Amino acid sequence: MGLADGMMSLLGVVLYLLGHQAIIFPAALCGGISSALSMAGSEWLSDSDNGLGASLVMGGGTGLGGILPAVPFALTTGPLAVAESVVICALIGFIVACLRPGKNLAIGLLQTYAVLGVIVAAVLAVTVLFPAGSAA
Repeated sequence: MGLADGMMSLLGVVLYLLGHQAIIFPAALCGGISSALSMAGSEWLSDSDNGLGASLVMGGGTGLGGILPAVPFALTTGPLAVAESVVICALIGFIVACLRPGKNLAIGLLQTYAVLGVIVAAVLAVTVLFPAGSAA
C-alpha cells in the first residue's frame, strides 16, 4: 500500500530531524514528492499490467503517506507537533491494517504497528550513533 510505504519510509527522516523541527516539513515534502514520483514511475515501468492510472494512484498514496506525518511541523513545533504526528501515523497504521485483505483486524494492527516499532527503534539507534547536526 502506497500510504503505508510513504509513511514508513519517511518516518525515519521525521524522527531524525526532531531536533531541527523547522526543516522537517520541507524535508518530508521533498522526500514525499520524490517517493511519489519514484513509486509511480517504477510501477509504470514494471511489467505490471495495472496501467498508468494505477501507477499514479500508488505514487499519490506514497507521497501522501510521506508528507502527512510532517504536516504538523509546518503549522507548529514542539511537543504538540510531535503528538499530532504520532496520531497521524497511528491513524495511517489503522487504515492500513483495516485494508489488508484476508487479515483479522487484531493481527493486522499488531503486524502494522510492529513494523512501525522496528522503524522507530532502528532510527533511534542511528540517531544515537549519528546525532543530528554532528556532521558540520
